[in-house]
Amino acid sequence: MTLIAAARPPAPPSATTRALRGVSALVTGTALASVLLAAVTDPAYADTTGTGAATYDICPEVYYYVVPEGSPGLEAVADLILGDPERADEIYELNAGRAQADGGALGEDRAVRPEWRLVVPFDSGGEGVYAGRDPLCVVAVDQANALGVAPPSPPPPPPAYTPPPSEEPTEEVTDLTPEEDEQRIDPKLLGAGAAGLVLLTLLTLFWQPVLSAAAWPFRRLAALPWRKPKKPRAARAASAAKERRAATEMIAADPDAASRAGAAHADLLAAATDGPVRPVALLTSSTETTAVVPAGSTPPSTSWRVVDATTWRQGGGRGPATPVHFGTATLASVGRAVQGVLVCLGRQRDTDRLVHLDFTRMRGLLAVGGDERLAADTVRVVADQLHAAGLTVRVLKPGRPLHALIPNTIPTVVAPDPVQGVEPGPERPEAVFVPRALGPADEHVLTHLPPHVIVVAAGTSRTARWQWEAHEDGTVDTGALGLRVVVRLPERRS
Repeated sequence: MTLIAAARPPAPPSATTRALRGVSALVTGTALASVLLAAVTDPAYADTTGTGAATYDICPEVYYYVVPEGSPGLEAVADLILGDPERADEIYELNAGRAQADGGALGEDRAVRPEWRLVVPFDSGGEGVYAGRDPLCVVAVDQANALGVAPPSPPPPPPAYTPPPSEEPTEEVTDLTPEEDEQRIDPKLLGAGAAGLVLLTLLTLFWQPVLSAAAWPFRRLAALPWRKPKKPRAARAASAAKERRAATEMIAADPDAASRAGAAHADLLAAATDGPVRPVALLTSSTETTAVVPAGSTPPSTSWRVVDATTWRQGGGRGPATPVHFGTATLASVGRAVQGVLVCLGRQRDTDRLVHLDFTRMRGLLAVGGDERLAADTVRVVADQLHAAGLTVRVLKPGRPLHALIPNTIPTVVAPDPVQGVEPGPERPEAVFVPRALGPADEHVLTHLPPHVIVVAAGTSRTARWQWEAHEDGTVDTGALGLRVVVRLPERRS
C-alpha cells in the first residue's frame, strides 16, 4: 500500500507581506501613468491629426531671409538676394498677411522690420538667406498650440528653381565638293574694306570740319553751368534777395495785373463748354494773359489760343486747332457763377510774367518745405493774399496746438485731385495761417480738416494737397502745378 501525504494549504500571508505587495502595485501604477502623461504632452509625441497639439512636421522646408537692421525695403531685399528688384512681388505674395514672431505682418505698404523672417524663392542666395522649416508656419503652430486650436494649413512652398534648358550644339556634317574647298573672299569683308577706304578719303579731304563736329559735344559740356564754381552762401542769399525785390517791384509797377487776371479767370469759369474750365494759374504781362490749365481741357472760344496741351493765351490769332464742343446750341453758361480766389505769388522764373494761382477750389493743407526762411515768407505771402481776396484768415499763436483753431470733424473719404480740386460749397472758405513748422502732433489734426478750411503752413506733410519746395535762390517749386516762381517779398506790417 502506498501512502500519499495530503497537501497542506499554503499559510496565509502575513500583514507585512500584504503591505509590501500594495506599495509595489502603487509604485508600478504611478510610473505607468507618468509614462502615458509624458507621451501625451511631449512635442515629440504630439498628435498631427488635429486632435491634439500640433508639431512643426506640417511646416515645409523653404528658404527664408532674416531682415537686418536698417533694411531699406522689399525692393532692396529682392535686389540683394535675387539680383532683380522687380521680383519683390514674388516675396510679397509668399509673405503677405502672414504673422511674424513680433505680431506684425507684411502689408500693402511693403514695409519690413528688423528680425523678420521672409520666405523667399528657392533661387535666392547671399548673406542672410537660410534653409529650414517655414518660419511663418512655425509661428502659426506656436500660436495655435498656445490657443489650443488646430493650426491653419501652411501655404505651399515656392516652386523649386529650374534653370532653362541649355541648347547643346549640334555638329553639322557638310559634304564639301572640290569646288567648295577652294578659298573664297567674304563679300562682307570686301564691303568693310571699301567703306574704310571711303572714310579715310573723306577724312583726308575734310578733316577740319570733321574734327570740329567731333569736338562740338565736348565744348557744349564744358559750357554747362554745373562746371562753374558755386557762389558763397552770402552771395547766393544776396542774389536771391535781389531777384525777389525785382519781382516785388514788378508787381507794384503793374497794379492792373490782378484785375486782368480776375477778368480772365471769370471768363474761363463762365465759359459755355461741355464742362467748366478750371485754370491752375493765370500768368499776366504788360502785353498778354496766359492760362495754365489741366491737360485735355477744351478752349471755350476763339478768344483763347492754344499754345500747347496745358497753356492757352488770350488775345487775337487763330482759334483752337481742335473742334470746340458746346453743351447747347446757344452759348449758355454752364453751372452757377463762382467767385474766384487768386493769389499773386510772384514772378515766373526766367520770364516777365506775374503768377496768379487759383485757390478757388483749394481745400486742405498747403505745405511749403525746403529753405526755412523762404518757406516762412511764402506762407506769409499766401496768407496775406487770401486775406486781401476776402477770406477769413486766422493766425495760430505761438505755443498753441493746431487743434485750437480747427474743430474736430469727419475726415474726407476721397482726397481731392491736386489740380482739379473740389467743387466750392455754399460755405465761405476759411484759412488758417500756421507761422511755425509742422510737427508729428499736427498730422492727426490735418487728416480731419473741415471741408471749407485751408491750412497754410511751413514744412512737409503726407496729408498735404499742395506740397511746395522752397529753394535758396528765392524760387518756389509748386509741385503738381508745374510752375517755378520767384516769390515776392511779404508786405511790411506796422
